[in-house]
Amino acid sequence: MWLRMHRTDVRVVLHYAGLFVIGIGIAMVVPLVTAVVFAEWDAALDFFLGSAIAFAIGGALRFAEVEGEPVTHTHALALTALGWLAASLVAAIPLALSPNYATYLDAAFDALSGLTTSGLTVVRDLDHMSYSHNMWRHLTHLIGGQGIVVAALSLAIGMRSGAFSLYLAEGRDERILPNVVNTARFIWYVTAVYVLIGTTALTAVNLYLGMDASRSVLHAFWISIAAYDTGGFGPQSQNALYYHSYLFETVSVFLMIAGTMNFNLHAQVWRGDRMELWRSIETRVLAINTLVLSAFVAIGLTATRFSGPLETVRKGAYHVLSAHTGTGHQTIYASQWSLDFGGGALAAIMLAMAAGGAVSSTAGGIKALRLGVIVKSLLHQVKASLAPPSAVISTRIHHLGEKFLTPELGSAAAVVFILYVITYITGGLIGGAYGYSAGEAMFESISATANVGLSTGITGPGMPVGLKLVYMAQMWAGRLEFLAVLVLVAQFVLAVGPTRNRRQ
Repeated sequence: MWLRMHRTDVRVVLHYAGLFVIGIGIAMVVPLVTAVVFAEWDAALDFFLGSAIAFAIGGALRFAEVEGEPVTHTHALALTALGWLAASLVAAIPLALSPNYATYLDAAFDALSGLTTSGLTVVRDLDHMSYSHNMWRHLTHLIGGQGIVVAALSLAIGMRSGAFSLYLAEGRDERILPNVVNTARFIWYVTAVYVLIGTTALTAVNLYLGMDASRSVLHAFWISIAAYDTGGFGPQSQNALYYHSYLFETVSVFLMIAGTMNFNLHAQVWRGDRMELWRSIETRVLAINTLVLSAFVAIGLTATRFSGPLETVRKGAYHVLSAHTGTGHQTIYASQWSLDFGGGALAAIMLAMAAGGAVSSTAGGIKALRLGVIVKSLLHQVKASLAPPSAVISTRIHHLGEKFLTPELGSAAAVVFILYVITYITGGLIGGAYGYSAGEAMFESISATANVGLSTGITGPGMPVGLKLVYMAQMWAGRLEFLAVLVLVAQFVLAVGPTRNRRQ
């Protein structure tokens, strides 16, 4: 039996989606203040108008009466998918008013890329973008990295019921503290600590590199957000290559790794249980994948133009970590992916992007826990096949404690794995249909779906409109891990389909 939403259900979804839109309007105060401080008056008007429009749209949606209607799990899924889309479209308004985007679609692409922490960009003349617009681009990473729902829950406003369903619908798998509101606040607390550490360290690095004080702090803050929230936006067109610094790369790698770890694991470590870092199946899978893929990249780069083994290891390891954590910072030109990372090295980077980081983190992709569960399930099946009929075979995994591997856990991991792989391949085929090479098209598709942001150069202002829409859909679905988007699409199909095909 299909559970089709009715008018009351739609009002609930629209009412709470308005809360997300209003939240985006409130967040625009930060770049507005930035514009005033740096006397960027045109930009200040962009954010004033953007905030006003966000309040108007959000306020109109909030007029949808709910009168005590509970937020069900179906509501939560549809609301999360719609809320993320609505928030992105509103967040794009001040960007579209700037001279750095050719069309509103381009601005919406970057807003969605920012909120999903993808990092792919179609911006023009980034090197001359205003401080306030750059601030907004990176703040979308900060908002989206923790999650729009998490941001709303952390303020404990407007959510009278269904809080945990909303939390799960956003791609979170675990509650860290008994109260979901406190869980959301803890996530923001962890983020604030790491962003503060990163900003302090990178400010020192930037000053050492010769930047003036204000640019040093701003660049440090933006890069810390992008690295910890595994986003990948940069304030300069050359991204991390702009800094040409071992110190910069070291700090950014620390932030990448911190951002890709499970927030629940952060809590365990902060409580003093540091052994969980070594026992967790997630960290083991991440460590093994990183070592193996780094070796493949190193082998693939042996015949490249990089100057010596140290430079080869530096470039290879940095980009494996950037890909695996879903950060998307790169210290090479886009053309070098084909010229210097061709063959096995490029394939290893694609596998790292596809795998992704930990569950309940800021990273995207299939996730290390699911890969570990799938491998364990395969080994379990092999052991069961070799054992005598009377034997009882059980398999355990260590993920925040010892757990038995159940068929339900294995099938759930396999379903998400299959959805990601299908989306990777579909996006690659579409990119190929637009005339791009198979390798570049697959690379870009994986980067979009896994919310990574590394690019071979396909993504840009001149990219075909159809491909922009495809990558936007991939970023949106990948960030929410498909279920919420599929529920919203299914509800739309049920709503517009013929009455005789609807089953109550």
